Amino acid sequence: MFCPEWLIGCSAAYTARGFLYSESSINGIARKFAKGLSAKYEDVYFEEISEIAEGILQFISEIEAGEEAVTYIDQYIFKRIYYQNNGSERKLSGLFASPTNAEKKKDYNVNNSIKIFRATVFGVRNDTMPKASPGWNISELKGNDNLDWFIELVDKPVDVLDNF
Repeated sequence: MFCPEWLIGCSAAYTARGFLYSESSINGIARKFAKGLSAKYEDVYFEEISEIAEGILQFISEIEAGEEAVTYIDQYIFKRIYYQNNGSERKLSGLFASPTNAEKKKDYNVNNSIKIFRATVFGVRNDTMPKASPGWNISELKGNDNLDWFIELVDKPVDVLDNF
């Protein structure tokens, strides 16, 4: 069973964000997420997460986002957690279904994930999508049984050996 696409996208965005804020390599951060996701789903390869993160960073560079870069990444993460691709709200908790449930087929690829990031940035710039409040952080969702494991993965430090 495969990882939901939105979790791959969020992992890649956190990889890009971590690269901007830390001394860790993109591959090192991507390995952290790939290991964490692979513990719950079919193999998730760090190369896919890394390639999406590089696409995010390249797009941010192309639009000369400057100081807004991290804001765009944070808004993307917020959107992916709270909203589905069709714009409807994602149910973050439920008795029978969870947004983190494995999917029967692999529904993600590098190009699609980068397209979703690009579309989100355009939505943020044109005020056509809901935005997170300033300073929003995924940690605000702690206590949600469906997301606690992912929040722990986000907060987990990168293993020094993952950078090599």
